[in-house]
Amino acid sequence: MLGVYTDLPWAYGAGAGIALSAAHQLRGARPLARAASPTRPVPASPRHASAGDEPRVGRAPRVKGAATGRHLALALVYGALVFVPTSLAVARAHPEWATMQYKGSLSRNDLVLLAAAELALVAAGFLVARGLLVRGRIRLAAVQVIGACLVMACAVVHGPDGDGWRRFVSADRADLARFPDYTDLGDAGPVARHVLAFLGSDVAVALCLAGAPAVGALVLIMGVLHQFGLTDAGAEGPGVIRAGFVGAVVAGGVAATAVLLSLLVHGVGWVGAAAVLPVLWLGVAARGGFAAVVVNDLALPEEHSDL
Repeated sequence: MLGVYTDLPWAYGAGAGIALSAAHQLRGARPLARAASPTRPVPASPRHASAGDEPRVGRAPRVKGAATGRHLALALVYGALVFVPTSLAVARAHPEWATMQYKGSLSRNDLVLLAAAELALVAAGFLVARGLLVRGRIRLAAVQVIGACLVMACAVVHGPDGDGWRRFVSADRADLARFPDYTDLGDAGPVARHVLAFLGSDVAVALCLAGAPAVGALVLIMGVLHQFGLTDAGAEGPGVIRAGFVGAVVAGGVAATAVLLSLLVHGVGWVGAAAVLPVLWLGVAARGGFAAVVVNDLALPEEHSDL
C-alpha cells in the first residue's frame, strides 16, 4: 500500500501487532509440553495447580502450539482479505511509484510473489511475537512491532540509495527527474510545491483509498483484541485517547530515528551509522527502555520469563 519496500515490513509488523494486542490471551498459553525427565519434569496443568502456585496471566486460547488458533487465523484473514489486496492494487496501478521508480512495470509473477511474501511475513510476525509472549518476553514482542515500524520509516526516509523521501513524493520517473535541487533553505519553496503537487496526484488519491481500509481494519482488530484481553485479565486499560497518544509517540519516535540514521549514513557512511545500533537496541529493548514504557502504558502483561 505504501510501496514494495515499505509494505514488506508493514506485513511483518501487522502480524506482530495483532499478536501483541492479544498479549493477555496469548500470555496464558505455554509451549508444547516436553517429555518428562528426572531433571526437568513436565509442569502440572494449571487446572490441577496448587493454591500456592503463581497464577497465570491472562486467559489461554483453546489451542495447542504456536501454529494454530483463532488469533493466527485472524491475522491471516487480515493479510489475505485486506492488506495484500490493497497493496497489490496500488502496486499494479502505480508500479513506478511502488518500486521507488526502479521498475517501470510489475508482471503478474511479480505481483504473485509480492502477495506471497506479504502473507508469509504476516504469519511470521505473528508467530515470532506469539512465541515471545508465550515465554513472557513481552518487551521483545513489542520490539517486533517497533522494529518493523522503524524499517518502514527508514525505507521512506532513506530508501535503498539515500533518496527515499524524494522517491516517495515523486509519482513516477518523470516526476522524480523534475525534483528540484535542494542545497539550502532558499530551495525549500520549490520542494514544497513538488510535495504539494504529489499530494494532489492520482498516486496520493490511491494511497488514501487503499490506506483507509488497511489502517482502519488493523486498528479495529488490535483495539478489540486488546480490550478483550484486558477484560479477561481484569486489568484497567489505557483508554482510547491514551492508546492513541502512545501510538503517536511510537510513530514520531521511529520517524525521528529514521531521519537521524539517514543523516548518519549520509555523513559518516553505513559503518559509522551501524555503530549506533547497539545503543539504539539498548534504548528500545533494555529493561526500562522505550519498549518497556510502551508495554506499561498499554497495560500489557508484566515481563516474566518461563525459560
